[in-house]
Amino acid sequence: MLRITRLFAHAIGQNKKVLSIDEALYLAKDAGFATKAEIQKLIVASPPFSPDKSPFLISNFFNEKRGCQTFDEDIEEAKDQSTQIDRIISSQQLPEISQIDHILAEKTNPGSTNFFWNQGERWKVRADGFGTCMRSTTHLIIQRGRGIVKVNGEEDLYKRWPIFYNRMDVLEPLYLAGCCGVYDVFIETRGGGITGQSRSARLALARALVSANPSVKYALEAALYEDTRQKMPKMPGRTGARSLRKWRKR
Repeated sequence: MLRITRLFAHAIGQNKKVLSIDEALYLAKDAGFATKAEIQKLIVASPPFSPDKSPFLISNFFNEKRGCQTFDEDIEEAKDQSTQIDRIISSQQLPEISQIDHILAEKTNPGSTNFFWNQGERWKVRADGFGTCMRSTTHLIIQRGRGIVKVNGEEDLYKRWPIFYNRMDVLEPLYLAGCCGVYDVFIETRGGGITGQSRSARLALARALVSANPSVKYALEAALYEDTRQKMPKMPGRTGARSLRKWRKR
């Protein structure tokens, strides 16, 4: 900062004109300023998870996203949180009864062992879901495990979707449902591009979680929205779906 002050003082002392673009950019870089394109490049190239308290952690990412809501939405969210707290308290009051029911169900009905208990709620051990977005279709299977995510066989998540926000789209339902690290996710996706595939996988994962536990449907309301928009086909006599050629009289 002292160096910048000296440069400005030197420029004023010699009665120079306004700084050129190169000089202004040099001073801005020296002061630590960055352009919007540089910041976006850092965000896109950032890792999916970080060990320190950076804004790229999945929890911090969604907390920042929720912090942009309006005042009215904050009031509604506070009401929803109060009702959710009451539901959690009521569910935690009967842990022994639920365990007894689970043991009795195991003895009387062997098929009921396909369920397990997590945070006072009953979840299916295995569930699946389908999702579509634009030209992409996804079939997804969740199975109780330790948080492994595989795409089209043995492909890793970060290799299939190298862009940070696409990975966030896929993992958002797990965060909203509060079951990160509880399920292994196996994704089979076809067609479209990486963005369409990530959104279709997001919808399929949300539907699979609702199938595993219907009580999380309200928490996954945003992720359950299906985008049915499709690209219009090219029309005869037009340059595109709607665009026309430039009109000429002759």
